[in-house]
Amino acid sequence: MNPIHSFFVSFFFLTFVWFWNCTNYSTTTSVQAPPTLVSITNNGNSNFTIKVRAQNPEFIFQGYRLYQAATESLAQNPTDTNIGADCLLAQAAVVQPVEYTFEVDPSSNPNTAGVSCRIFATLTPGSYISMRTLGIAVNLANSTSSYRVSLPSNALIVP
Repeated sequence: MNPIHSFFVSFFFLTFVWFWNCTNYSTTTSVQAPPTLVSITNNGNSNFTIKVRAQNPEFIFQGYRLYQAATESLAQNPTDTNIGADCLLAQAAVVQPVEYTFEVDPSSNPNTAGVSCRIFATLTPGSYISMRTLGIAVNLANSTSSYRVSLPSNALIVP
């Protein structure tokens, strides 16, 4: 038998045995750190640039969700945290502080150079925005998954 093939067969078998016999997994949800909104700039034509500092590249990290409301409190604490505009980013393995540049624009234009992600939304000048981190949450009991959101970021007024 090929040694590489033998390794993969053994690895698969041990993983299968471990998966079905493992009862010592955590049911505690992982806590995601909220991002920090640094600035928002109006670029004209309903296009805005948001600078965000965050430290969330890890296994369950998925991206960010933007909320908009008439007051600071409502932007940070919406009645439904599932309603907002998402920006899903590529996962990274190393937890490092990162400064992201997000573009908020209702059009389907491609990203401007240097933009981490485009959020398809319309922002209203004078309203407040905040963001939350999205992490994947998997329920092993019923094999479902969903997004888990972090605590809210600070809020900024849309110029």
